[in-house]
Amino acid sequence: MSTTTIDCISIHPFDGPLGAEVRGPVSAELSGVDTFTIVEALRQHQVLVIKEQPMSDEVLLEIGSWFGPQFVAPNGIPVLGTDEQGAVTVLSNRDEKGVGSRIALPFHTDFQFMPHPLKGAVLHAVEVPPQSAGGDTLWSNMYQALEELPGDLREKIEGKRGTGVNPYAAGRLGAGFTGDTQKYTDEVVPDFWHPLVRTHPETGRQTLYFSMFIHHIEGYEDRPEEELELLQALRAHVDQDHLYYRHRWNTGDTIIWDNTCTNHKRDDFDQAFDREVHRVQIAGTKPF
Repeated sequence: MSTTTIDCISIHPFDGPLGAEVRGPVSAELSGVDTFTIVEALRQHQVLVIKEQPMSDEVLLEIGSWFGPQFVAPNGIPVLGTDEQGAVTVLSNRDEKGVGSRIALPFHTDFQFMPHPLKGAVLHAVEVPPQSAGGDTLWSNMYQALEELPGDLREKIEGKRGTGVNPYAAGRLGAGFTGDTQKYTDEVVPDFWHPLVRTHPETGRQTLYFSMFIHHIEGYEDRPEEELELLQALRAHVDQDHLYYRHRWNTGDTIIWDNTCTNHKRDDFDQAFDREVHRVQIAGTKPF
């Protein structure tokens, strides 16, 4: 792939299924041309990596605003964090620093269980373990996952919707996040159904919209064994190694990703080391 250079920013695609590096100083003072270049690069490459540039929360919020408004959770539906912690979600393996996040996270797309899932997110590493201690994050190309989906599976999900389980509701405590800045509820929240093959609202491309959150598929209400078999087949398909870009973190790294057409997951890491990342969430639209 070719390199794109505009003003002081250049885009360098990775040799893999998705992703590109943004080179050059990224700040709130970038020109309109440079910010447009970065926005267009995300549409093309799905994941953008900015390496080893320390950033304040204010700069992270500015970067997030280039892609859309900040996500605000509907009343009564718990998500990552709480309403009280502000516009930037702090995740750490030390509860006193933010939302406690210690365990490995399986493949998912953010807030698939919401009426309007995230469009994307910005994640910045304030402090991370050495690369040898684990904690890699991986993103997968769900355009490619759809293109490679076997015909029999495509036929079974074409025109169908899935609903995602909210791990913060119904007393599940299943998200593995801890601390005073993470809210859970014992109440049951509504199911929200979204197409398993959705259209990207900006690129117009179709993408597979399936992750570990999906627990029911439309049309299989009376066929639980067939439904489970289909769910397992889809889980195996989207979690293949060749679909992923693996990021090995350094302090100061920032990742921007398109939540519409990617899944992501995080490896376990050695708890002897501190990990603190700051996250900005970008509001999305109803999938179609």
